[in-house]
Amino acid sequence: MRKWRVGSVSMGLSLILLGVLLFVSQIKGMQMIEPLLVWWPLILIVLGIEIVVYLFLSKQENPIVKYDFLSIIFVGIIGTIGIGFTLLSSVGLVDEVQGVIGAEHRSMDLPTVEENLTDDIKRVVLETNGVTSKIEGGSVKELHVFGVYRATIHPKADPVISEAKDYVFTKIVGDTMYVTLKEPADQAGPFSTYATIEPTIIVPSSVQLEVRGQHNHVSLYPGSLENNWVVDGASNVSVHINDKSNILLSAVSNNELENGNMEWDNIDKTERGGVDEVYKESTTEKLFKGTIKLGEGTYKLSIFNSDLVTVNLVEKM
Repeated sequence: MRKWRVGSVSMGLSLILLGVLLFVSQIKGMQMIEPLLVWWPLILIVLGIEIVVYLFLSKQENPIVKYDFLSIIFVGIIGTIGIGFTLLSSVGLVDEVQGVIGAEHRSMDLPTVEENLTDDIKRVVLETNGVTSKIEGGSVKELHVFGVYRATIHPKADPVISEAKDYVFTKIVGDTMYVTLKEPADQAGPFSTYATIEPTIIVPSSVQLEVRGQHNHVSLYPGSLENNWVVDGASNVSVHINDKSNILLSAVSNNELENGNMEWDNIDKTERGGVDEVYKESTTEKLFKGTIKLGEGTYKLSIFNSDLVTVNLVEKM
């Protein structure tokens, strides 16, 4: 008669149960890690029941438990792995690993923003906050924000940006509408993710506009400008104007104004003094000031504190 060694039944039942769970997970499309996290504690339960049953059925006065060491080692390895996964899951690392393994780079549409501007609103202030932005002049008194964003995202995860308020904030104070763009949060570390937005903002050409940059790229398409526009603090500004414009364009840049397909009417070189914040020493910075006049130059388009300014002339169809 074969002798019963504790552990052999536990290993057999555990393998059967694991096989059933994995089979069901394949049919249901579940992640394999999910049944493992649910299944592994049952190994300890089955092993404990087997020991109790062995002691209960033993006819000896002082029974000695004999183990199937190969099975116990197998059960121990599975249990250790299960405990490890449980600890990682408790601190969120399992979800991070799952997200990284199944993540993909995708381009998605930004939720659109549409705001009617009443006649009381005379000015729009756009805070770009480092976001690469395309700004166009519109013929109707409406503000529109739309575009795309790119993100590293798991196919089953919720969208990074699901509502307009996730990337833009608007508020009216007096005769001014403030529009603030928000940079999506990036996750740093071994499981880093990123998200970038590329919005297009349509602003009425008849409204005064102030664009506040933060070392970012701003593309301007003013169209038939009918008011004054200012761009301050964007490191790279590209301007696209048509030959029928009535604009006086002026720019102050840290680099030469010789980019684009349009010649500047006038370029002056000046210097600006300052103090190095680290070494507390006096510094001198070269500045290039240029102007371009189209038509009567009635409306001003002014660019300040930029590293690079590019002007391209686009023929109006």
